[in-house]
Amino acid sequence: MKISVVTTIYNRPEHLRLLAASLAAQTRVPDEIVVADDGSDAETAAAMDRLLPAAGISAKVVRQEKDGYRLAAARNMAIRAATGDYLLFLDCDMGLLPDAVAVHEENAARGRLLCGNRAMLDEAATKALFAVVPAPQAADWEVAWHSADGGEMREAARQFARQAALRRWHLARPHKPKLLGCHFSLFREDVALVNGFDENFVGWGYEDDDLARRLYKAGVAPRSVILEARAMHLWHPSLAPQALERHRDRPNRAYFRRWGVPAYCQNGLK
Repeated sequence: MKISVVTTIYNRPEHLRLLAASLAAQTRVPDEIVVADDGSDAETAAAMDRLLPAAGISAKVVRQEKDGYRLAAARNMAIRAATGDYLLFLDCDMGLLPDAVAVHEENAARGRLLCGNRAMLDEAATKALFAVVPAPQAADWEVAWHSADGGEMREAARQFARQAALRRWHLARPHKPKLLGCHFSLFREDVALVNGFDENFVGWGYEDDDLARRLYKAGVAPRSVILEARAMHLWHPSLAPQALERHRDRPNRAYFRRWGVPAYCQNGLK
């Protein structure tokens, strides 16, 4: 099985460097990294050209011009460029523990969505990883893991189990159990089954919930690897629009809540 890691970036090359280092330290190294650049500046583009070859993994960068926050379109762009038959989606501000990719591979099956999560690193722990030269090794990631806050991740695992039980009784909401866009995996053919991400989602939020809803409608079954596929979020100042903290204020909410959403979206991969 050929595994492609799919990630997106916007002006965070140092975080991408650490993600690539964590992938190079895996017991099962992925076959390629595909980076979708959502309109980063020239300095970031140049940095990626320098740092990605250092990981020792086949890598490619695809770019779109900056036109607001277009995460769904960026992810579709990366999917098109990926050559693997299995896709592992990670945000560029993630770091994986050395056995994480192997966990995804061991649990992979056609018609199955593997949902991960992440523990949270604080600023000091993240800076300590940045300071390791030339790049963090397996032992460095383990040290960071023991300092990470896993409370939110453990709660997510409990909620996933609850929602999975409700789904078996047809009582779960259409997009539950929750897919967290920063860490999940599935076969490429299952992504194609729903035509990828719906590019009508522009701006902040709901594109991941929409993908989960359509995958479940298409018969793809969710499975948790939240506690097994260990991952960490690298600290950085939030870019989330604080003025839109309330769900009802988010611009994609009305589109997400429309009736009769088909499994196959019209404005997607094809």
